[in-house]
Amino acid sequence: MSEGCSYFSHENQIFMHLVYFFPRSRGVGILLCLVFFHLFIPKLRAQVFMRPFDNAAALSLGGASVAYPGLSNGLNNEALPAFGEKLGVFLSSAMPYGIGEWQTAHFQGFSRLGENDGVGLDIVHSGVEVYQEQQFRLMYGRRLGERFCLGGSAALMRVSAQEYGSANGVTFGLGVLAQALPKLWLGARLQNPFQQKIGDYETASWMRIGAAWQSSNLFTLLAEVEKTLERTAQIKAGLEYRPVEALVFRAGTRTGGAARVSFGAGVRLKNGLALDVGSEWHPSLGITPAAMVVWQRQ
Repeated sequence: MSEGCSYFSHENQIFMHLVYFFPRSRGVGILLCLVFFHLFIPKLRAQVFMRPFDNAAALSLGGASVAYPGLSNGLNNEALPAFGEKLGVFLSSAMPYGIGEWQTAHFQGFSRLGENDGVGLDIVHSGVEVYQEQQFRLMYGRRLGERFCLGGSAALMRVSAQEYGSANGVTFGLGVLAQALPKLWLGARLQNPFQQKIGDYETASWMRIGAAWQSSNLFTLLAEVEKTLERTAQIKAGLEYRPVEALVFRAGTRTGGAARVSFGAGVRLKNGLALDVGSEWHPSLGITPAAMVVWQRQ
């Protein structure tokens, strides 16, 4: 599901609350969901498969991570597998809006292939008892110069609903990361440009364009705009402050339907291990806490 990744439409929020509030009265819940789909199906045709929740680090930055010049916050751009470290793993989970029955899990891993290229794997799961989504994404990134990286991805998407079966779809994405100035990075991602289908329904196409300004090793400022075909643009902003090498603080905000604020922190341990935590506050739905464990080898 979306948002914490992120961009989460009002209709999808209603759908998830219908599923949540009737977890034991399955017949009533399914009936309400069918009525919901009948009323809102024109708006949902591009929202069947939603984006997964951001990992804890990206969530803390308000989701403004597409131009982040490094791998400490996860694989938020297809170009990143070619960026730096040799090997890494990210394990993250969130509790959307404090709903314990809503389960999410996010695995990312990357490995350098040579001096100028690398591969990445992204696996996400999100769902409740009666409805679940999974995505399996393979990425390849290549450095085309000292200041320019380009990447692409191929993804398998799967949705399943109890008593109604499952459906699969495939799509692809592109990403770019460039150092425009000594302290300024620009990043962009395009996902599902041709609106591939899962079953009979189209999935969302979206583009993210952002910038990151690193004044020093202490501060990183990030800004980003995300746009889907059916929705207004979402504006994001984040700040990362690293007072010492082993400690980092993050804060962010995003607009789009409802303004949200987020915050978090991370600790760098020995042997390449790190722990990140973060939360995002939604004015109507409440707080989404998240945590992530990271291991990287230089």
